[in-house]
Amino acid sequence: MPGEHAGAAPGPIRIAASYIMHAEGVPRDYVNGTHTLASRAGRAITNAADEVQVIFIDASSPGIDVEHTLRDIDGVVVLGGLDVDPHLYTSDPDEIAQAGISVPTADAFESELIITASERGLPVLGICRGAQSMNVAFGGTLIPDLGENSAHRIADSEHMIEHDVLLEADSRIRTIYGADNVSVRSSHHQAVNHLAPGMRLTARARDGVIEAFESANDRWLVAVQWHPEDVAGNPDHLDRLASALVAEARKSRHTRLNG
Repeated sequence: MPGEHAGAAPGPIRIAASYIMHAEGVPRDYVNGTHTLASRAGRAITNAADEVQVIFIDASSPGIDVEHTLRDIDGVVVLGGLDVDPHLYTSDPDEIAQAGISVPTADAFESELIITASERGLPVLGICRGAQSMNVAFGGTLIPDLGENSAHRIADSEHMIEHDVLLEADSRIRTIYGADNVSVRSSHHQAVNHLAPGMRLTARARDGVIEAFESANDRWLVAVQWHPEDVAGNPDHLDRLASALVAEARKSRHTRLNG
């Protein structure tokens, strides 16, 4: 429910939202699409409760370090965008060659952001690239390219493709969505390969590609490979994810202010 809960600590719930805003050699249409997705995610999070503020950060040029970024922050969302630098998870030259454009500055910043936020007990939501960044940050690997015939993107297009994902029982994402099988919007040529230690697989596509995972312990780390913030996606799915993140952020704010 929007609004301040009775007895909750005063002041806004602050969510840091990170994504790559600028990168050399990236088509304008792609950049504009990324901004649109980020805006839709930000609005959903802001609308989840009256007292929410979203602070957007350009991961490619954050301007401040992670320590300052997380000052007075209650939750983190890492959004979609370009590829994660393959050198962070493989030394195979063939795999490295399959990856697309990456921004090492953004990879380093978001990796530290995810790990530090987790260490502080903040909830972290990863979407698409954000999910991949989360897996690599904690020691997992990626499939650098799913191939042209993948069911997860339209070749040579920035448009999303729709497909089903199967959600694991007793998982956070299953509880959030309230269904075992949901239709999602995707556009990705990379995917999680080996899950990082301490992570639990929570959703697969019908072709077996990992579509969601979460922390296997009580830390609220949730990652989805799809784009719930796509304009043609189910708005209820985005609202449910945003509300779940804000609910956990409210708890972390209470802990931050009250010890």
